[in-house]
Amino acid sequence: MQYKNNFYSTLFNLAFTCMLLTIPFMAGCSGKTIETESSDLPDISGTIKEIDDHGNAVTDISIQTFTKNGWKLGDNLQVVFSTGQKITIKYVENYSDVPDGDYLGRFSTTSGQFKIAINNGNLAGALKLKVPTQIGITK
Repeated sequence: MQYKNNFYSTLFNLAFTCMLLTIPFMAGCSGKTIETESSDLPDISGTIKEIDDHGNAVTDISIQTFTKNGWKLGDNLQVVFSTGQKITIKYVENYSDVPDGDYLGRFSTTSGQFKIAINNGNLAGALKLKVPTQIGITK
């Protein structure tokens, strides 16, 4: 009987020690989780203000926002729409800088507005985008 009580006492002490060691570790992990969630925020947020005649999504994002983030032509960017859709675009100067059917983002030379498009395609039709759709862009 004495052996059985010693066994349970040792087992209880071991479980209690494990619990004491695990709690600070778990508290440290919860801080890391919060940091990960905040990194999911977009670098740039905007709104689709217009769908042009070609089905491109015209946004309210200015080129100054891009330069402030240090983004350059040729960068690959992730775009998340408030509809839940996500695409990867290439930041380019001209539509022809990507193959037909590829996603791209560029600033209009006339209006200065950032457009998201499909080269020789209809982005708004393909993704069923409407005005005003919120977007987030990250590098």
